[in-house]
Amino acid sequence: MKRILLLIFTVFAILSTPAFAALGNSESEIEELFGKPDNEGFPDKNGVITNLYHKGDYKILVQFLRHLSVAESYTRTDQAELSEREIDAFLEGSSNERTWKKDPDKQVWEREDHKGKAWCETLRGRPTLLIQAK
Repeated sequence: MKRILLLIFTVFAILSTPAFAALGNSESEIEELFGKPDNEGFPDKNGVITNLYHKGDYKILVQFLRHLSVAESYTRTDQAELSEREIDAFLEGSSNERTWKKDPDKQVWEREDHKGKAWCETLRGRPTLLIQAK
Protein backbone atom coordinates (compact mmCIF):
# COMPACT_ATOMS: atom_id res chain seq x y z
CA MET A 1 0.00 0.00 0.00
CA LYS A 2 2.85 2.39 0.83
CA ARG A 3 4.39 1.77 -2.59
CA ILE A 4 1.13 2.65 -4.34
CA LEU A 5 0.80 5.87 -2.35
CA LEU A 6 4.42 6.76 -3.10
CA LEU A 7 3.86 6.07 -6.81
CA ILE A 8 0.70 8.21 -6.85
CA PHE A 9 2.50 11.04 -5.04
CA THR A 10 5.46 10.86 -7.45
CA VAL A 11 3.24 10.92 -10.55
CA PHE A 12 1.24 13.85 -9.14
CA ALA A 13 4.44 15.78 -8.36
CA ILE A 14 5.79 15.23 -11.88
CA LEU A 15 2.53 16.23 -13.56
CA SER A 16 2.11 19.34 -11.43
CA THR A 17 5.60 20.65 -12.21
CA PRO A 18 5.67 23.04 -15.20
CA ALA A 19 7.82 21.85 -18.10
CA PHE A 20 8.42 25.26 -19.65
CA ALA A 21 9.65 28.60 -18.46
CA ALA A 22 7.26 31.50 -18.06
CA LEU A 23 7.88 35.21 -18.21
CA GLY A 24 8.39 36.39 -14.66
CA ASN A 25 10.01 33.17 -13.42
CA SER A 26 12.96 33.64 -11.08
CA GLU A 27 16.48 32.50 -11.93
CA SER A 28 16.10 29.60 -9.49
CA GLU A 29 12.79 28.50 -11.09
CA ILE A 30 14.42 28.56 -14.54
CA GLU A 31 17.37 26.57 -13.20
CA GLU A 32 14.97 23.95 -11.78
CA LEU A 33 13.45 23.55 -15.25
CA PHE A 34 16.57 23.66 -17.42
CA GLY A 35 19.48 22.96 -15.07
CA LYS A 36 22.55 25.12 -14.63
CA PRO A 37 23.16 27.52 -17.53
CA ASP A 38 25.75 26.47 -20.12
CA ASN A 39 26.81 30.10 -20.29
CA GLU A 40 25.98 32.47 -17.46
CA GLY A 41 26.04 36.10 -18.48
CA PHE A 42 26.94 39.27 -16.65
CA PRO A 43 24.69 42.30 -16.25
CA ASP A 44 24.72 44.67 -19.22
CA LYS A 45 24.46 48.46 -18.83
CA ASN A 46 20.71 48.09 -18.12
CA GLY A 47 21.20 45.33 -15.55
CA VAL A 48 19.93 42.56 -17.87
CA ILE A 49 21.64 39.19 -17.48
CA THR A 50 21.48 36.72 -20.40
CA ASN A 51 21.92 33.01 -19.67
CA LEU A 52 22.13 30.18 -22.21
CA TYR A 53 20.62 26.80 -21.33
CA HIS A 54 20.53 23.49 -23.17
CA LYS A 55 17.63 21.11 -22.55
CA GLY A 56 16.97 18.11 -24.75
CA ASP A 57 16.77 19.21 -28.40
CA TYR A 58 16.68 22.93 -27.57
CA LYS A 59 18.93 25.86 -26.85
CA ILE A 60 17.16 28.33 -24.61
CA LEU A 61 18.27 31.89 -24.00
CA VAL A 62 16.70 33.61 -20.99
CA GLN A 63 17.15 37.26 -20.05
CA PHE A 64 16.68 38.33 -16.44
CA LEU A 65 16.11 41.76 -14.97
CA ARG A 66 16.21 41.95 -11.18
CA HIS A 67 16.39 38.13 -11.12
CA LEU A 68 13.10 37.68 -13.05
CA SER A 69 12.71 36.41 -16.63
CA VAL A 70 11.81 39.19 -19.07
CA ALA A 71 12.63 37.46 -22.37
CA GLU A 72 13.15 33.94 -23.67
CA SER A 73 14.15 32.41 -26.97
CA TYR A 74 13.89 28.81 -28.10
CA THR A 75 15.73 27.18 -31.00
CA ARG A 76 16.41 23.58 -31.96
CA THR A 77 19.97 22.26 -31.62
CA ASP A 78 19.69 20.72 -35.11
CA GLN A 79 18.71 24.14 -36.55
CA ALA A 80 15.44 22.73 -37.93
CA GLU A 81 12.25 24.79 -38.07
CA LEU A 82 10.13 24.72 -34.94
CA SER A 83 6.87 22.86 -35.51
CA GLU A 84 3.50 24.43 -34.71
CA ARG A 85 3.21 21.93 -31.86
CA GLU A 86 6.55 23.04 -30.39
CA ILE A 87 5.65 26.72 -30.73
CA ASP A 88 2.25 26.13 -29.12
CA ALA A 89 3.89 24.28 -26.21
CA PHE A 90 6.45 27.05 -25.60
CA LEU A 91 3.76 29.74 -25.80
CA GLU A 92 1.48 27.83 -23.45
CA GLY A 93 4.34 27.39 -21.00
CA SER A 94 5.04 31.10 -21.07
CA SER A 95 1.40 32.16 -20.93
CA ASN A 96 1.02 32.58 -17.17
CA GLU A 97 -2.44 31.07 -17.79
CA ARG A 98 -3.30 33.76 -20.35
CA THR A 99 -4.24 33.17 -23.98
CA TRP A 100 -1.91 34.07 -26.84
CA LYS A 101 -3.61 35.69 -29.85
CA LYS A 102 -1.94 35.04 -33.21
CA ASP A 103 -1.74 37.61 -35.97
CA PRO A 104 -3.49 35.90 -38.91
CA ASP A 105 -0.95 37.23 -41.42
CA LYS A 106 2.36 36.34 -39.76
CA GLN A 107 3.99 34.36 -36.98
CA VAL A 108 3.45 36.97 -34.29
CA TRP A 109 1.48 36.55 -31.06
CA GLU A 110 0.36 38.86 -28.27
CA ARG A 111 -0.78 37.73 -24.86
CA GLU A 112 -4.41 38.65 -24.09
CA ASP A 113 -3.31 40.79 -21.13
CA HIS A 114 -0.94 42.68 -23.48
CA LYS A 115 2.00 41.92 -21.16
CA GLY A 116 3.84 39.66 -23.57
CA LYS A 117 4.63 39.35 -27.25
CA ALA A 118 6.16 36.54 -29.27
CA TRP A 119 7.40 36.10 -32.81
CA CYS A 120 9.42 33.74 -34.99
CA GLU A 121 12.60 34.92 -36.63
CA THR A 122 15.69 33.29 -38.10
CA LEU A 123 18.77 34.38 -36.15
CA ARG A 124 22.23 33.35 -37.34
CA GLY A 125 20.66 30.64 -39.48
CA ARG A 126 18.55 29.26 -36.63
CA PRO A 127 14.73 29.43 -36.72
CA THR A 128 13.90 30.89 -33.31
CA LEU A 129 10.82 31.63 -31.22
CA LEU A 130 11.28 34.82 -29.20
CA ILE A 131 9.05 35.68 -26.25
CA GLN A 132 9.30 39.03 -24.51
CA ALA A 133 7.56 40.84 -21.67
CA LYS A 134 6.14 44.21 -22.64
